[in-house]
Amino acid sequence: MDLTEKIKTKAKEIGFNKVGITDVTPLPEKIQSLYSNWLKKDYNAGMEYLEKSIDIRLNPAKLFQNAKSIVSLAINYNPGFIGKISSRDIAFISRYALGKDYHKIISHKLELLLAYIKQATRNKASGKTYCDTGPILEKLIAERAGLGWIGKNSALITKDFGSWVFLGEIVLDIELKKDLPAKNLCSDCNLCIEACPTVAIVAPGVIDTSRCLSYLTVENRGGIPIDLREALENKVFGCDTCQEVCPFNSNVAKTTESCFLPWKHLLGISLKKLFIMAYENFEGYFSNSAIKRTKRSGLFRNIIVAMGNSQDKQYLPLLKKLLTEEDSIVKNHVEWAIKKLKGENGRASSVSL
Repeated sequence: MDLTEKIKTKAKEIGFNKVGITDVTPLPEKIQSLYSNWLKKDYNAGMEYLEKSIDIRLNPAKLFQNAKSIVSLAINYNPGFIGKISSRDIAFISRYALGKDYHKIISHKLELLLAYIKQATRNKASGKTYCDTGPILEKLIAERAGLGWIGKNSALITKDFGSWVFLGEIVLDIELKKDLPAKNLCSDCNLCIEACPTVAIVAPGVIDTSRCLSYLTVENRGGIPIDLREALENKVFGCDTCQEVCPFNSNVAKTTESCFLPWKHLLGISLKKLFIMAYENFEGYFSNSAIKRTKRSGLFRNIIVAMGNSQDKQYLPLLKKLLTEEDSIVKNHVEWAIKKLKGENGRASSVSL
């Protein structure tokens, strides 16, 4: 068994479900042009970091000194059957955030694999690991390494696990056998485009992030645009709509990684209970959860909008408690939600917040 096969075998032993190898040649000019145009149209919204280190993102050889190969890895996080949330009083949390924060789990596994590679090469190999960090376009790398293809919703889709996968990479300074790029199997299917609640998928594979509910409820540090608040419905962290309708995401095996299984206290949690948890001890409850990414004010902002959309006046006393918050974004959304629940127009103040 050569080194490439040994690495792949070890990766599976560590818990990765898919592994592929690619080189560090620059991304094709077509991809570079698409990325440049995407940025020019401000489709990256508030994610300004995507405008930095562009030369490295487009040329993986610059990720690591003497880089020659990239090991691309994926792990299935599908929590199994969740069921459709029909009640407006239940908080929707994206599947990837129902269990333990994936960054810690995958980063640890990547370091284990890198340690194995160093040992197997008698420390002749060096490398650097990435998990949703650093200037690397990981979905494009994964596609090139044969793990899957980038779908029309811009997610990396695998034949085995759909898009219910977390990605990680190890950049190495040794030559390994390359895998063939994956073939795009979306064909003429447009279900994800048609299902997007905010029409954020402006073209196949092109997302206007400023309209994407996943961005708006997680990475966004500003307000939820007024014209998109009703579309948020009861989503308090992320949005799986475009993934839920994807044919490749049906009948996917449940993850074997116990850390990614839903925590019982988050599955089917009510807006009221989530509100209380965030109000009493945000850091304590969410320190090991991906939900901490949105920060306390961001989670409140999302819960407030969901409460405003619920049409249930039981939330008025809770919302009024937040009127004393110093955070102007929180107060803005509280005013909007209170007006909405009282049957007024819900346009409390400027969308610019």
